[in-house]
Amino acid sequence: MTRVVAAARAGLREYRRTPVLLALFLALPAYSVGLFARLAPDESAALYLGDGAVRAGMPETFAALMTPMAAALAAGVAGLFLLSSSADADARLVTAGYRPTEVVLARLGQLSVVATAVSAVAVAVALTTFTPDHLGWFAAATLLAALVYGALGTLAGAVLSRMAGVYLVLFGTLADLFLFQNPLARDAPDGAAALPGNVPVAVAMDAAFAGGADLGEFAVGVAYLLAVVAAAAVAFYRSARG
Repeated sequence: MTRVVAAARAGLREYRRTPVLLALFLALPAYSVGLFARLAPDESAALYLGDGAVRAGMPETFAALMTPMAAALAAGVAGLFLLSSSADADARLVTAGYRPTEVVLARLGQLSVVATAVSAVAVAVALTTFTPDHLGWFAAATLLAALVYGALGTLAGAVLSRMAGVYLVLFGTLADLFLFQNPLARDAPDGAAALPGNVPVAVAMDAAFAGGADLGEFAVGVAYLLAVVAAAAVAFYRSARG
């Protein structure tokens, strides 16, 4: 376990040598949440949450919706760059005596730290605009979105070039969390419930405006997370084995 922690710390230190990535991971969530909340019209709208509807201000609505989306976007890009940038280093670690499973755990831990950091930034900025009915569930939903899309970004990095992967993560995240899961729409598009952002957005909006969240629904999201993390672990394992 000591070697896993050491490898994860070394990977995190690499981010300090890439200021652009650091700015992306931290500034992007803050900018996205803050900008949309402040540009939203000062009006109220109906939000369709589950089987019912509630009314909320547009600034609060946009802040709540953009929080998991911004965290997911930043974490997705982090996962994409993590796999592509660490391949050579992981192969060297294996040559130096690390087991591939240790390398995989180190990279997953590294990705989890980034997902937690971007989620914390996004939630902190959202709190400058409104206070969710249940902050704990709201933060958990945001972290769930970041972890799911971080793992999906890793999978994108395994099969696509960096440029193509960035476009996929960018437009995929926007289409899923902002369009397909938008609570302002009375009827969700076909297939929206099967997309990665369905549970995180539903839980986040329920926590923000409906007083809490459905534990069973969140459990479904965790199961989805475990599935994509398992796939990401396979991608890291193959990368480490060369």
